[in-house]
Amino acid sequence: MESEEQRTIARLEARVEALEAALERRSRELRLIQRHVCKRDLILISRLLAGLPPLPFGAYEPAFWQETTALTPAEVEETLTDLWRSLAPVSRELDD
Repeated sequence: MESEEQRTIARLEARVEALEAALERRSRELRLIQRHVCKRDLILISRLLAGLPPLPFGAYEPAFWQETTALTPAEVEETLTDLWRSLAPVSRELDD
């Protein structure tokens, strides 16, 4: 006959074994997700699971800004126009 203590130990050992199996399964799932989602989605998933609010969308998230001194072709014309305007402001007479 098993004592109450032995039954409790057996029950707890079975519970630990089930929890370990669930943890291994979840770890495999998370590694699979990690291989297939982008960095932003991975951060969003982590924040949501931790009970934190999601990050703002688009260029408003500083963690994703890429700082550089290099200009891209899309910025050159706008930048030059702004620079010229700062040196010689357009008079109102020419605009009318």
